[in-house]
Amino acid sequence: MSKKQFRSQASSDKAAGGFGAFSSSAFGSTESSALSYIQEPPDYTAINDVNVVVAFKNVSKKDSTTKAKALEDIQAHLVDSGNEVEEGLLEAWVKLYPRLSIDSARRVRQLAHTCNGSICSISGKRTAKHLPRIAGSWLAGCYDNDRAAARAAQDALALVFSSSEKVVGLKKTFQSAVLAYCRDAALHETVQTLSDERTVSPDDAEATYARVVATSLAVVNNLLSGLPQEETAKQEQSYEEILGQSKLWEFACHSDAGVRRSTHRLMQTALVKQPILVEFNRKRISTAYIYKGLTSDQTGSATDFVTTLEALSIRFPTLWTEDYSGKKSAVSRFRQFLKHGSRSGSNDFWVAAKSLFTSIPTDVLPTTYEEAKDLLIAARDGVTRREERFSASAAWPAYFTLVSTLVQNVPSEKRQKIVVECTMPVVAQYLHPSPETTDWAIHGAKTAHLVAQAVNVPDMAALLEREWPKYAEQLLELAKTSQPQQSKDFDKSQLQVAAAGERWAALQRELCAEDLPETVEATFHATDVNIAEECAALLKTREGKPYGAAAILEELIRTCGPRLLKDVDFRATIQHLLDADDLAWLSWPSRKHLIRCLYAVSSEAFFSDLFKGVLAKAVDHDGSNEASCRLLRDLFPLTAPADAVSAARESAPLQNFVYDATQPGLNDVQGAMLLQLYAAGALTEKTSEKGFSNLIASLAETEDSQRLAHTVQFFATMNDAALQNLATKSAGAQLLPNLLRLEQHENETVAQKAAVLSSRLSASPGDASMKTNFSIVLQNLEEVSSKSLSMDALRELMERLLGDQHGVPDIRQVLPSMSVWKSSVQAAVRVPKASLAILSPLGGAVHLVQASEPGKQTPVQTDSEGLSQALRIAMHVARLLVSTDAKSKLAESEDQWTVIALLHMCVLLAEDNLSVVGTNALWYPSGGAFTETTVLDFVTDANKVLNGYWEALRPIKTADGDDEPTAYDQLMLAVGQLQDRHDAQPSPLRYYTTLANAKITSNLFELHGHSAEQVKDSEASLKVSRSGKDALSIAACVVGQQHPLAGTQAITRFCNELVADLTDIDLSDSQHQNRSLERLVLLNTILQTEEDAVASIAKQRLIFLVKRLIPVLTESSAMSITAEICKALSLLLPIMQDMYGEHWTQALSYVLGVWTSTGLQSADERDAEDRIILTHATLKLYGTLRRLAKSDEPNDDLVDTLKDNANKIYQGLVTLLKAANGVSDEAHQPLMVTHEQLARQIGQLPYQALPDSEELFPLLYTPSRPIQQGAFDLLHKQIPAAQEQISLDAALEKKAAQLPDELLSLILEAPTLDSLVDAPFDRTMPLPLQGYLYSWRLLFDHFDGSSYRVKTDYIDQLKEGTYLSGLLSFTFDFLGHSRGKPVDTSKFDIQEYVPDTEPSPERDVQWLLAHLYYLALTHLPSLVKSYYLDVRSRQTSLAVESWTAKYISPLIINASLQAVAEWSEKSVKEDPEYEKMSVKVGMRSKEINVGYIVDEQTMAIKVVLPEAYPLASAQVVGVSRVAVKEEKWQSWLRNCQGVITFSNGSIIDGLSAWRKNVTGALKGQIECAICYSIIDAHRQLPSKRCPTCKNLFHSGCLVKWFKTSNASTCPLCRNSFNFN
Repeated sequence: MSKKQFRSQASSDKAAGGFGAFSSSAFGSTESSALSYIQEPPDYTAINDVNVVVAFKNVSKKDSTTKAKALEDIQAHLVDSGNEVEEGLLEAWVKLYPRLSIDSARRVRQLAHTCNGSICSISGKRTAKHLPRIAGSWLAGCYDNDRAAARAAQDALALVFSSSEKVVGLKKTFQSAVLAYCRDAALHETVQTLSDERTVSPDDAEATYARVVATSLAVVNNLLSGLPQEETAKQEQSYEEILGQSKLWEFACHSDAGVRRSTHRLMQTALVKQPILVEFNRKRISTAYIYKGLTSDQTGSATDFVTTLEALSIRFPTLWTEDYSGKKSAVSRFRQFLKHGSRSGSNDFWVAAKSLFTSIPTDVLPTTYEEAKDLLIAARDGVTRREERFSASAAWPAYFTLVSTLVQNVPSEKRQKIVVECTMPVVAQYLHPSPETTDWAIHGAKTAHLVAQAVNVPDMAALLEREWPKYAEQLLELAKTSQPQQSKDFDKSQLQVAAAGERWAALQRELCAEDLPETVEATFHATDVNIAEECAALLKTREGKPYGAAAILEELIRTCGPRLLKDVDFRATIQHLLDADDLAWLSWPSRKHLIRCLYAVSSEAFFSDLFKGVLAKAVDHDGSNEASCRLLRDLFPLTAPADAVSAARESAPLQNFVYDATQPGLNDVQGAMLLQLYAAGALTEKTSEKGFSNLIASLAETEDSQRLAHTVQFFATMNDAALQNLATKSAGAQLLPNLLRLEQHENETVAQKAAVLSSRLSASPGDASMKTNFSIVLQNLEEVSSKSLSMDALRELMERLLGDQHGVPDIRQVLPSMSVWKSSVQAAVRVPKASLAILSPLGGAVHLVQASEPGKQTPVQTDSEGLSQALRIAMHVARLLVSTDAKSKLAESEDQWTVIALLHMCVLLAEDNLSVVGTNALWYPSGGAFTETTVLDFVTDANKVLNGYWEALRPIKTADGDDEPTAYDQLMLAVGQLQDRHDAQPSPLRYYTTLANAKITSNLFELHGHSAEQVKDSEASLKVSRSGKDALSIAACVVGQQHPLAGTQAITRFCNELVADLTDIDLSDSQHQNRSLERLVLLNTILQTEEDAVASIAKQRLIFLVKRLIPVLTESSAMSITAEICKALSLLLPIMQDMYGEHWTQALSYVLGVWTSTGLQSADERDAEDRIILTHATLKLYGTLRRLAKSDEPNDDLVDTLKDNANKIYQGLVTLLKAANGVSDEAHQPLMVTHEQLARQIGQLPYQALPDSEELFPLLYTPSRPIQQGAFDLLHKQIPAAQEQISLDAALEKKAAQLPDELLSLILEAPTLDSLVDAPFDRTMPLPLQGYLYSWRLLFDHFDGSSYRVKTDYIDQLKEGTYLSGLLSFTFDFLGHSRGKPVDTSKFDIQEYVPDTEPSPERDVQWLLAHLYYLALTHLPSLVKSYYLDVRSRQTSLAVESWTAKYISPLIINASLQAVAEWSEKSVKEDPEYEKMSVKVGMRSKEINVGYIVDEQTMAIKVVLPEAYPLASAQVVGVSRVAVKEEKWQSWLRNCQGVITFSNGSIIDGLSAWRKNVTGALKGQIECAICYSIIDAHRQLPSKRCPTCKNLFHSGCLVKWFKTSNASTCPLCRNSFNFN
């Protein structure tokens, strides 16, 4: 054993041997208790699991965290092991648990109880033999002062002993062992035995000891109170041993509150269960509780202490007398106890103390006046302590009980003096607070009730009768001497008087509730009458200014009114006051108090006439008089009596006054008066309705913002109930609509208040208000004008009404009238634009539509945003069906298919109007992009709804004999009912209904396919349509049923018949024009919808048709017919590819003629529309011819024709392109499609020199994206190809090359972020921005293929014009460099830009800007660097530098190094002039190593490219200097670096300049005559010349020659050599 171990063991033995509690004798034994910190380690050999052994050993450690972790591991092992606990583990645990259950760490105790429950539960009956050792600790743990630990012990006990009976059984069975544990723990253990002072702090040790004692006493108390008498009798000796220990009673004054509480409660239980044992220890208990306990600190246990002392005093009064043996008297101890109050205890303390005061033997209480007063003063100090404020309701009754007790014990002649000095000050301080009686102040609630209890003290009633008039005089004196109105303390003074009056009345009310003698009540009555008379006189004298006196009157009437009003004098006083001086009191400051006095006498006979006079006086002013408004508001509180309200309603002057006051723009005073009278019921229904209607109507007049703000503020002051009640009435019908309009008001304050008000109104949960609000929505849909609510306002209102659940209560409440919707749709239909034939599924059928008669057109109703009634209703319905459960409710409605038909019709109209703005009257294009976005949202919602119906619907018709029509039939019927059956002409409405029919049917067949039966039905439908000879219906049938009709004999026959008819008709004859057009339209419809239809036409018949159609192209003047012919030829010619003839040339000639003779725009709208469709048809025809010429087996005639006319085709397309300059296609989709077709054909043209290409530059800013792209494509091919000739001309003519002025004008003004704020980025790049950026792309095209001289000229021209700064500024702003957060361009191919690849237009612009910045650094590095150096913002410059180094510089460095490498391969290695020069390029190191051999030595430099190159300059570093001095060498390096920097970043130019310097310096150099070398060992040239023979020598060689020859002569001529 080591010395350290020996010392540790010795000290432990010494500590253990010092405690007699651990052994049978004080010395011999070393066995310790189960709770001692000195424990013999358990035997772990019987535990098989090594991990469990480690955990158990860790439990014995001193660190609480280690113990807690170990207990968690044990618990986890118990959960994993299931139902098995080894006996060794059980033995070890039983030995460790008692000590763990009292550990100083809360977490350890908690886990110990949890583990104990698990172990005992799993072990089952095996635990029984160990329970005597752990039951005490277990039960004590249930009373732990930590709730979590106590809860863990209780849960563990409930886990093992599942019922209360089993727990009682445990206590009965092991009562002896538990008592032994508690006895030893509480009476034998000490702080030193439970905690090791070396590792535990004194505070923790004291806390552990106190917890052990408290829980042990709690267990004893539980056993004694919970077990039957016969069970506790078995352990009589144990209880006697515990209760007989003097140490137990010392715990009554212990420093720990938990120990004291457990002791007090054990004493209370012992008094009931073991009174004899208590009686045997009376002297000890008297000492503990009276001598020591009364003066001890009982904070936290005061209630238990006084309750125990009360019980002891009742059972053993001798504790205060015979058993008391203290040096000081018990009364002195009691006085000290009272002085400290309840020590922050609860009301229960004073309840028990009140009983204690009557239980103390009278022999102990003082008998002299002085001693009694001292005791009462101490008690007063106790009840008035600051912490007793919340216990005053119990403390003061206890005090008065003590007074009553002591008064009975003093001589009779001193009793009244005691009452005067110890009770009367309480009343005096309450009624009239003063510094002399401030110690007697009562704080807390219901103070008057507490003060009134003082009257129960003997002799107090008589004393109060004598003093009460004096107190009344003091009250009147206070009122009379209050400050005048001119004083700054006037209000403070009057409030003081009013408070005194309130206290007076309150105390008198409480006193009258007590059982008082009649003489006292008579005194009260007389003083009150006197007070009323004096206060009334004071008010009259001082004109009502001292409103404190009026407050006294009000309080007297309010609290004692029933008693006082019986007095004639009192009634007369009040009446005279209110009726005097022509009701002058209505203008007094004390008016409010007097009004309440007036209402208090409402049952009196004089009230009616008096109140009428008051009303007449109140309204005797103009309605704008604010004083009258304030008076009326005061007159009618919500508590106004019914008689007053009735009188007000019957008063015509009052009603007129209120109406006059409630005009629009009313102020706060008038508004408050109106609401007050309205809430009190003082207004007639007519007055309130007129007033509110006037105010609500004024909300629609938005010109006067100030007046509007006042009116809105008035409604904002109404509470929700009144506001919603108003909205449900007829007068408030327009309140919500007007508020919703005001949400868009320009005044932000008005808009915000209106939004809050409308939210409050629409959030009403009531059915009535919801129906009213729904009716508002429908009203704004069915009656549309410029004052109607906007659709955004209606949508928000519907969302508020439907709530978060979006549930529609009744579909009829939210759907407008179908007839109104139908009429509005019919009114919005107009003749479709001719160009819609390009987009329409019915194609050229658009040309067949005829305009309606002018008189039959119904005017269109629109709102302030230009939306028609039809569109508004459609938007409302679509939003309902897509965002609520209205769809399921609609299925139950008979209007279901009418709603769907109308919705689909509105979608068709909206799509056409979006394609060509102004096609119909669904909306007027006044709202611009905002309206278009709104309509697009509607189309999206509506299509989502319709697609849901299409997926559920089947194109099944009603079978013969079926009575019920199918859903498809019902829908088709609803669509058909939208048109006028009597309209035989192809009207616009008929066109759209047939279009709707066709699209619905086509969608259904495409979604669900078709059956053989449906094929037959489709053939029958076609037959029926043809029999009607209506081209529109036939076209709709062909388009709608194209899927089932595909390949059928019916459609093939029909197609051939049309071909035959067209062959026979004279198409150029104007008489047959309509018929020809119908046949062409139907033929094209079939050819476009049926792919196999063309193949079914006999080739010979086809040839005849084509030969018949082509001449008509030049003969017919109707563009619609020629356009349809071109469409037909585009579809028919591919079948005739093998046919030779002039038709190819004729067709192409017509196309070229159209291109060169017409533009796309005309002054006449109809003519312009026809030109668009004709141009589109010819472009499509040319595309067909071009495609046929490139097929595998092209027609030779066609190929030759295209070849011969190649120049005309090129010029024709360019002519079309130029003709589109300035023509916008943003609001014209057919024109956009035509432009796209044109751009596509131009993009496929081969390069051909264009002499007047400068004329194309303005097209880059034309408001058409395809035209911009077409012009760019042409110029993108022209410019690089022309640079070779420009370079040659510049070299021959010796003049500077110039960039086109037209191009420079396009980049003169750069865009800014501010100019793009309103630009649309939702779909594509804004056109002006695209034009500007594309212009820069074309400018950089000038650098491709141009010579160095031309490039320099271009750079000088850009430098002079400062064009680049605008591009760079915009680039750095848009890409985020100016904000210090540039965008990530790692996903872009910066070296190449492909338009419209990115899904986001903003990302597309970012890509293009990054590409242009790359081109600028490639071609214009010096200009970019100059701009970069001029940037003043450090944030911007740092962002540009780091971003360039990350994304751009690697590309440019790689390109620069690659260029040097190619130059090295071609020029350096092959050119004889570069024979001695070597160039090595390091792609990874970003370096260029250059060497030049001079006389077998290498002169070397290195060019290093920095990370931010070319923003950062290339560095030229000398590696090896040969043959030149340092000054010249550095000059060469600087020259090389300067050439690279200032020659636009050309590294090759810099290296060439360095080579020229080297060769120039070495030119003409001869060898040294001594070493026969040009370069010596010091890398120097021969520099010493002989003055005689003129030969050159190295200086080093000469020095060696002089030394070896011992002479200073020339080695060659031997003449003297002057070295210096």
